[in-house]
Amino acid sequence: MQAFGLVRLFNSKAFSVTTRSTTLLPYQPNCGIKTSTQLFFPASNESTLPEKPKRPCNPFIKYVQSVRASLAAKHPKAPPYEITKLAAVQWNDLDAAARMKLSEDFKKEQSVWLQQNAKYLNQLTDQQKEDIRQAREKKSEDKVKREHRKRLKELGKPKRPLNGFLRFCLEHKPNKLNKEENLAHLKRMAEVWGKMSEEEKGPYNRQAADEMVKYRDVVHEWEEKMLTQNNLDVVRRKNIIISEKKGTKKLPRQ
Repeated sequence: MQAFGLVRLFNSKAFSVTTRSTTLLPYQPNCGIKTSTQLFFPASNESTLPEKPKRPCNPFIKYVQSVRASLAAKHPKAPPYEITKLAAVQWNDLDAAARMKLSEDFKKEQSVWLQQNAKYLNQLTDQQKEDIRQAREKKSEDKVKREHRKRLKELGKPKRPLNGFLRFCLEHKPNKLNKEENLAHLKRMAEVWGKMSEEEKGPYNRQAADEMVKYRDVVHEWEEKMLTQNNLDVVRRKNIIISEKKGTKKLPRQ
């Protein structure tokens, strides 16, 4: 559980990390975008894999990309999704000849890509194929976890309190540290914490224990509410079983 606390600590204002802001584009197929292999394998491993050919964009996406810059110049205050909407309107008004040209270009690019991709797959070793398969599975699992965390947040699940060590870290929090400095600071705090006596740790651990008692009561009430709303996927299995035995909730058959 301490690992989850560390993640929360990194995301808090106490250990904020300054990052360069980026503009998120609407979803696009994998045309010129990093593949799952590139995203999930470190740079040291990428060199062991042959370069994967990039899938061509379909006619609509290619058209949107071609007009995005001009539309953004005409509408400088419009967010990216609004630019995409404007491009979609222009696409709907595009004449048949222009659409046919884009479609023919796509078919040619698709034909070349199919040949290149077949060659790429044939030169992969069994281990490389297995690594790519595992990377895709991890990507899928991570997506499920993100969606579950998002659902818990939307349903208002209470946040788990920090343990004694993390409370100690927050009390001695530095300001304006980058990621590497944050990690170094946590390492130092762990060394200090390890040398502290139980008496010195006591206030932090007692506060954490008191907060945990309150947290369990609040979570129990929240789960009872989720049961009444039939949100069984966010309730711990043991509480569902207890609820069934008490007869407080008639659950649907799975």
